Amino acid sequence: MKPVFDYFFYPQSICIVGASSKPKSLGYELTKSVQLYGYTGKLLLVNPKAEEILGYKCYQTINDVDISIDLAIVMVPKQFVEDSIKVLLNKNVKAIILITAGFKETGEAGAEAERRILSLIKNSDARMVGPNCMGIINTLPSVKMNATFVAEQPREGRMAFCSQSGAIGAAVLNSLRETDIRFGQFISVGNKADVNENDLLEYWQNNNDVGVITFYLESFVDGEKFIKYFIEGKINKPVIVLKGGRTSSGMKAASSHTGALGSSDKVVDAVLHQFGIIRTDDLNDMFNTAKGFEEFPIPQGNRIAVVTNAGGPAILTVDSLEKNNLTLAELNEETKKKLREIVHPEGSVNNPVDLLPGGTAEQFKTVNEILVQDKNVDVIISVFVEPIMVKALPVIEGINEIIADKPIFQVVMPLPEFWDEYRRESKTRKPLFRFAEDPAVVIKNMILHSKKKDEKRLSRQSVQIKINLNDYANKFLPPEIVGELVDYYLLPRVREKIFSYEEMLEENFVFPIVLKAVGEKIVHKSDLKGVVLNIKTKDELIYQADEMRKTFSQKNIELKSFLIQPFLTTRFELLVGAFRDSSFGPMIMFGLGGKYVEYLDDTVMRSAYLCEKDIDEMINSTKIGKIIQGVRGEVPADIKSIKDSIRNLAQMMLNHPEIKEVDLNPLLVTNENKIFAVDVRIKC
Repeated sequence: MKPVFDYFFYPQSICIVGASSKPKSLGYELTKSVQLYGYTGKLLLVNPKAEEILGYKCYQTINDVDISIDLAIVMVPKQFVEDSIKVLLNKNVKAIILITAGFKETGEAGAEAERRILSLIKNSDARMVGPNCMGIINTLPSVKMNATFVAEQPREGRMAFCSQSGAIGAAVLNSLRETDIRFGQFISVGNKADVNENDLLEYWQNNNDVGVITFYLESFVDGEKFIKYFIEGKINKPVIVLKGGRTSSGMKAASSHTGALGSSDKVVDAVLHQFGIIRTDDLNDMFNTAKGFEEFPIPQGNRIAVVTNAGGPAILTVDSLEKNNLTLAELNEETKKKLREIVHPEGSVNNPVDLLPGGTAEQFKTVNEILVQDKNVDVIISVFVEPIMVKALPVIEGINEIIADKPIFQVVMPLPEFWDEYRRESKTRKPLFRFAEDPAVVIKNMILHSKKKDEKRLSRQSVQIKINLNDYANKFLPPEIVGELVDYYLLPRVREKIFSYEEMLEENFVFPIVLKAVGEKIVHKSDLKGVVLNIKTKDELIYQADEMRKTFSQKNIELKSFLIQPFLTTRFELLVGAFRDSSFGPMIMFGLGGKYVEYLDDTVMRSAYLCEKDIDEMINSTKIGKIIQGVRGEVPADIKSIKDSIRNLAQMMLNHPEIKEVDLNPLLVTNENKIFAVDVRIKC
């Protein structure tokens, strides 16, 4: 059976519902784009007021179309959209792109109209892109479809690009002649009422015409589903994401430390890194990286040789290497010996190799050929600034002619007329970079993808514990239920017991102890003066309990119970926590704990679908994680127990989707090197 997305990207017929005869209108410009790009299928236009547009016959209604429709593009005014889609579904159209805007992006009335349309789609076997989008492109010669209202002529490539923003998509298409970006397929998804990034990720992975998958996204519809494609090993093509909205608009207010730290952009950053999905900061880096995968061999390591004719750009290049975890290669002596025969005596045969401004096309080519042969070199970056005495084109073309299994990235800073000359006269038109810092980002991203391995990860397991967590929706669990969960998942907790005030008066305690207030509304105990440490006598205990009761009474908080724990001498305070992100699902945090956790900001997070490498990385990427492994001759903490705590908490989150937040803060490392959670909060 033909995949439904083949009807979108490989249609044998396109029906434009709302084609217009008025130049400059969207309905006219989209029709014109389809015509000018040379679409190979049948173009069917629906317009009740015109007999023909741009030489194509017009049908008065959709029902009048007597040819099977593979792809329908709906551009009618909003009030006619629902009826148009009903008719298309009755004609068994499988693929619909709704260009028309004015739906959920405009408010509740628009959202309700969008829901009605989506209901029609869900009750059929059709799929819909949009609304509020700008169309679709397939550059394959057998299709030649530019069904957007941007009249550009994209070159054929193997990159697929999905843009949530129509304006970003249009800006990229409008810049094609300057950027030399080559598409295989492009689609603008707009409001993502039906088709979203998850559908396209799966389709493009299985599409042999696509080599690299790129997304501009402002939101993830179902981030957990997105990452499960990677968890399950279904994606092996490079996936590059540019996520808009890096500044945190914040997750919904969360009452535990962990939830408060879980800003949405930090979640996106952590998850994409964890599963080997490349995240870029801007469009330039995204498309440069895509060009890297499409046009260059994959680097086999991070050792970089730089050749240049200008000091300043070479310095910028070298600075960018360190920033992207790349290193300058140590050239071997045989390489330096060969270079001395070519490089001017006042130049340099060390790395970077400096040919000085007079370096010729022949010298540039020969030096690059020598560097390619050095076993200490994985990648070459060749930087050329055009002086008056050496033309750029022969330099660039000479290096382009080199055939090697190592990538050579060329940065060129030429006179303005070079770019048109290169497009006209270059035999290869290999990608060039305009800024000295660009190649390092591309190399880093290519290496990240090449090192991605399928790892054994945690997954949801059946459980023996019998607790109905649904009874506690939007509440913190009472201490006895917390205790059951903590014990079941072998989380190390300190011995503790809850007492009423009267029971506490009668009990004989072994001092020193810790006194804590207990109550449904009591979350951050320190903020409410609900914790007293190192109580040494019974008299002191009663005094502190009385003071606590007064304080809480003044705040109109009823204090019925107290939690008593032994006082532990502490080496380190750690945080191990978890929360459920609204899109990506269960997340785990590790870092420096205690009451200053938000201010010191030494935490890291990952999806709860952990592998052992993730846990190691979480510990090693924090300052406290490095310290607890032993510095300056100190005895390391019990790292195995800490790892077990992270792993077991992640398993709890996977097994119990009702749990929204868990906070083990602090997780103490005692002077005796024991691990204890002294404050555990769980919210459903």
